[in-house]
Amino acid sequence: MAGSTAGSTAGRGHGGSMHCREFTEAELAELDREVAELAWRWARRLVGLRTEQAPFGPADPQLPETERAAAHLARLYVLARVRNSADSRADADAFYAGQAGAGYPEIAAALGLS
Repeated sequence: MAGSTAGSTAGRGHGGSMHCREFTEAELAELDREVAELAWRWARRLVGLRTEQAPFGPADPQLPETERAAAHLARLYVLARVRNSADSRADADAFYAGQAGAGYPEIAAALGLS
């Protein structure tokens, strides 16, 4: 689910309407941090760094530049795979939401589309 999702389709509330609450700014920040941590964890695995090794963020002077570059490229690779996975899952959930009675307006709202 993307950013602001007023009127999105997460479940049936009272009176049969489909909705879920929007993320708070703090929740969006937390979600972003969790995605970043997930990507770094997998990137470190792919380039052979130990879990406790950097990089934990965009710049780390403790790692040689070539290792930092490899870690960032691995992170980019991971993030592209995460995006592909999220897109596939979103497609499936849009389909299943429609099968369960959600209409195009609710599905579009959940996707952050107008």
